[in-house]
Amino acid sequence: MTRAKLARWLHLGHRWLGMGLALMLLLWFVSGVVMLFVARPQLTDSERLAALPALAAERVRVTPLTAWQALGLTGWPEVVRLNMAGDRPAYRFLAQKHWSTVYADDASRFAAPDTAQALRLAAAHLGNAGVTAITPLALDQWTVYRQFDAWRPFLRIELADGRDYYLSSGSGEVVLDTNRSERAWNWIGSVVHWLYFTPLREHGELWRSLLLSISFAALLMALAGLYLGWQRLRLRTPYPGGRRTPYRAAWKYWHHLLGLSGGIFVVTWLLSGWLSLAPLGLARGIYATPAEQQQLAGGELSADVLDWLPEITPTTREVDWLRFAGQPLARLRQPDAEQVIVERSGQRRRQLGLDEIALAAAALRPATAYQAQWLNEPDSRYFSLRHQPRSFPVARLDFADSERSVFYIDPQTGRIVSQANRHDSTHRWLYQALHRFDFAPLLARAWRRDALIIFLSLMGGALCLSGCVLGWRRVVRPHRPVDASKQAKIPDQHI
Repeated sequence: MTRAKLARWLHLGHRWLGMGLALMLLLWFVSGVVMLFVARPQLTDSERLAALPALAAERVRVTPLTAWQALGLTGWPEVVRLNMAGDRPAYRFLAQKHWSTVYADDASRFAAPDTAQALRLAAAHLGNAGVTAITPLALDQWTVYRQFDAWRPFLRIELADGRDYYLSSGSGEVVLDTNRSERAWNWIGSVVHWLYFTPLREHGELWRSLLLSISFAALLMALAGLYLGWQRLRLRTPYPGGRRTPYRAAWKYWHHLLGLSGGIFVVTWLLSGWLSLAPLGLARGIYATPAEQQQLAGGELSADVLDWLPEITPTTREVDWLRFAGQPLARLRQPDAEQVIVERSGQRRRQLGLDEIALAAAALRPATAYQAQWLNEPDSRYFSLRHQPRSFPVARLDFADSERSVFYIDPQTGRIVSQANRHDSTHRWLYQALHRFDFAPLLARAWRRDALIIFLSLMGGALCLSGCVLGWRRVVRPHRPVDASKQAKIPDQHI
């Protein structure tokens, strides 16, 4: 294929893909800016704890082991916690990918609540606002995410002030809250950006395939446009009149200049967005496996962990049971992120020590040298974003293995909260860094990152808007044949 034919095919591909995708790209830029400031609806752990009443310790009459046995499930639970279900203390068990509840006063199982009981269970969240509707549902726009699978189905409690609360019918806990503002902004933000429309998103593979196809086609379109834009630019031998671009019409002129100035950003942003779905296994992130978590814990939450009750203080809102390095522990949680770790001997402390974390973590990479340290400020792999806070200090362990493994372990829970190795560099730099601009100099001053993302998004949005206008004009204008002998002199016809 000659260079001229290649350029012609690239022109056609860029034109027709742009006519189909420019509006989608424009929406991606707008929604990306919205997502920078507005998180998707969620009930944070701090909000959940703040709404819980003080735990009625005098009414807790059975151990978590007795309550677990009352469920009649095989194996052992992954998570066990104790808090109030209305006016009764209750154990919450996560097992077999589902949350279940057993009352802690008589070991009776929690039954799906009726309307009146649902209101009592959610009373601490609802306040004095009037209830307008209570709707049973399996999923909707805000619970379509897989993270809610363990709590389905729900009762959605709608309030007169625009707030909605989602109560799990299986566990009796409020697991999500939304308000009018969050829902409105998320329709413009996360829903559009991720194509998280309920009828599509509930079919996971179809949604993923569609998003991969659209983003890859858009990437090809942007690459073609970037190549053609540089090909048309004349710096040494300007066009007649001293112009660097051949286009006279305003929309084409600005489309060309915006493509040259912002095209590289658009390409890298589309590439990183495409890689976020790990096509062909590319840029797949590294996450702690259940086996690694259990290695660190030293075993399951079995009978020796669940057959005891710690002394519960009056300010305690929740208790959860842990195992770390084989040792049974209980954690008393209070509002404002305060907590106390209790050993079976009764000894209390605020968090795990670095030495014991390092000793336990040696099981993750046996017979491998490592270095352990407290991390009190962000590094290149462990850092906070506006909607993704990280807690400090965290124990960082660097292993001298062939993978160059790094583990970050929360001293308050003894769990791996993040990890990295040499294989996830693509995920870190080609997806996270290029798509979110979470480089250390920008994270140090949040306004710099915000300003840069907004500026580049405006530039990319303007580029896409000009593409939308040019595409619309080509679709609606009547067809006028062009003399082939003159076509080469009319570069505007290539856009």
